Amino acid sequence: MIDSKDQEKIVKMISRDDCAELTKQLCDIPSPTGSEREIGEFILDWYARHGIKPIRQEIDPSRVNAVGVIDGQGNGTSLQINGHMDTSYTGTEEDRMFCAELEPVSELRGAIRDGKVFGLGASNMKSGVAAFMVAGKALKQSGVELKGDLILAAVAGEISRTPIGPYQSGAYRGEGTGTRHLLTHGIQSDYAICADRSGHSIVWAQNGVAQIRINTFGNPHAAWGVTREQEPPEENNAVLKMMKIIQAVDAWAADFEKRCVYQSAIGPLLPKVNIGAIQGGAPFRPNYFPGVCSLYVDVRTPPELRPVQVQRELKQALTKTGVKFEMEMYASLMGYEAKGVEPIIEVVKQSFKSVAGKEPPPPNPFRASIWTDTNVYNEMGIPTLKFGLGGTKYAIRSEQIDIEEIFIGAQVYALAAAEICNWEK
Repeated sequence: MIDSKDQEKIVKMISRDDCAELTKQLCDIPSPTGSEREIGEFILDWYARHGIKPIRQEIDPSRVNAVGVIDGQGNGTSLQINGHMDTSYTGTEEDRMFCAELEPVSELRGAIRDGKVFGLGASNMKSGVAAFMVAGKALKQSGVELKGDLILAAVAGEISRTPIGPYQSGAYRGEGTGTRHLLTHGIQSDYAICADRSGHSIVWAQNGVAQIRINTFGNPHAAWGVTREQEPPEENNAVLKMMKIIQAVDAWAADFEKRCVYQSAIGPLLPKVNIGAIQGGAPFRPNYFPGVCSLYVDVRTPPELRPVQVQRELKQALTKTGVKFEMEMYASLMGYEAKGVEPIIEVVKQSFKSVAGKEPPPPNPFRASIWTDTNVYNEMGIPTLKFGLGGTKYAIRSEQIDIEEIFIGAQVYALAAAEICNWEK
């Protein structure tokens, strides 16, 4: 590790107040998926004010990636620390699609009290972005020189939102949109740390995603004036046909979830199948047999299992129902177990021990059995681990996180970056 005097210089520049206040400021700026420009511009200005070179990556008129670079001397290893700016909920009336009730918008703004930061995105994951921003500022102010570049990447579009049907704007382009743009538009490095939530555990294997729409078909005409024998509902009603499909999906899911557990170096990754939405018929015309019913299924897939195999398995299971259906896979993202990541695993582990005085907590399946931008880096051959903060929900959409957790994270990022970026390359 870097010598103890340099460690002390760096850590001395990091304060709990800075971590809390910056997290609050980020929570004060609404940043739903597709509308990350305002928060991105704030971050870019913050970089510039603290001597960090800002790079604005324009994705579309409503969204940017906010990249900050601390230049090394050119003869060392480069590192990116990545975090997303978009939030789990939009903070608007659209959230009623998910929530039976909504708290007032005023309660979604940033707030500091009782040793915590509250607000929409406080834990997922504006506190993580704040932590690596504070870490970069501390490195710059400490005067500790780096041989390789440190890149701070606040990205758009990581939240699980996928374009389908009428939902086609940038507001539905998540799941790695910003990080793919980042890495294919000139921002590259030798290693990366994804600061998404991990509860201070170190994670380097994560699931992939397949999302599938299934349609069933009925005979759209008036349902009144005839007996069930004359017009059997199960032959005419697309919703009733979908009931058979749902039972088949659920039966396949139970088998898939048991059969496809992935035993990784950090423990088991748990696959998951979720029936997430259903649409059928016309609410304003319920006197007609519905002619089309659509089911939307999310499948979290283990590393090495290709989405096309999921599609093939599910299609075979549904064919046995005898119901006519159509299937379309509209999202397909591979999962990965990182290769060549061992050197930075050890650095992050030692950095955490020097800050917290204990080993980092072991990964748990909940933190590993999801998809994050970690997979995009590993897909592109950049060895990447996830080390992030935790936090929990506070209300319906608002979140909370302990300031101490942000403070520890900022110190770990700073010390790990100082070590990795001073390796000879």
